[in-house]
Amino acid sequence: MSTQPPAPIDASVSCAYCCAGAPRVCVGLIARVDSAGKPACELCGRRLSKVKHTHKHGPGNACHPRCKPSKRTVDGGALDSTHAARSHKRARSDTGKQQPTPAVLLAPPPLPTPPQPSFTTHGWSLRPSSRSSRATSVSWLELARDSELHQWEQKRGGFYQHDTAQLLQCSFLDEKRVRLRHSAERIARAQLSILGVDATSLNLAAMKLLRTATGEGLQEIHYDITEYARAIKCYTVLMYLTDTLSTAIPILPLADLRHTFTEGEKLPSAAARKFLSRDKFQSERVTAGDMLVFNCGVPHYGVANPDEHDRYVLFLCFSPSNAPTPDTEEQRYPHGVVD
Repeated sequence: MSTQPPAPIDASVSCAYCCAGAPRVCVGLIARVDSAGKPACELCGRRLSKVKHTHKHGPGNACHPRCKPSKRTVDGGALDSTHAARSHKRARSDTGKQQPTPAVLLAPPPLPTPPQPSFTTHGWSLRPSSRSSRATSVSWLELARDSELHQWEQKRGGFYQHDTAQLLQCSFLDEKRVRLRHSAERIARAQLSILGVDATSLNLAAMKLLRTATGEGLQEIHYDITEYARAIKCYTVLMYLTDTLSTAIPILPLADLRHTFTEGEKLPSAAARKFLSRDKFQSERVTAGDMLVFNCGVPHYGVANPDEHDRYVLFLCFSPSNAPTPDTEEQRYPHGVVD
């Protein structure tokens, strides 16, 4: 049985066209094209449409009978049409038209960073939560909401307080209370050490749970310790057990507020009390596990609970181990209070 011979291959077109879809190998040479895909001289690569006469050269055409192969010819043959020759010449520019100058984008100057109060100058620091503080706050919140804690005492400002040193009747909850006291004290001491306080020289003077209902808890500006010489050696750590507003602390340096802390029953002067107006205090939004650490010489006050849920805070006070334990039930109110 005879078969028809394959159709002759037109060498004037690339192999991509003559052999497309055919299960055979092209037996002709691939015609050369320039970078624009136009037929070009097989030797030097010049576009054939730009010459008057062409001359046969092998399966393709040449621009001149004595044309010499171009340096760009690959292995003395034609260039692959799928890889156009790359030009390294600079593109011509129209001298009559001015080329647009690319715009240079300059980054805007950085905004000034407001100075952050330091523990050294202001005596307080708001500490972000850690994994251990968040876990401890969750466990404390569960215990605080348990009905086993039924010795809540109402304090000035409308909040309630429960001493964590009191034993619980349920052995399981009491074991949990002891474990949480140890964990909270360890975390608080670590924060004091980070702030440069020698926590090893301090004793835990008190640890109490504070509970505040919605709209309650607005306190008068006060100091936690009544005597200045003892206050500057003591520290308060507040661990927030729920998302809330932090205790308000002053924006002025601690040194500027020294004259507001008087001794005995004497109140500071009217000029000194102007340094303790509420507009000179700030309160930040905090989440469960965040902590506020401040020297007991720092005036502060609790803000009203703005949330729909009860606010729970763990209060810890540390005092020097070589001095008597202060009574944390007494505070100093520089504006005075009405009993």
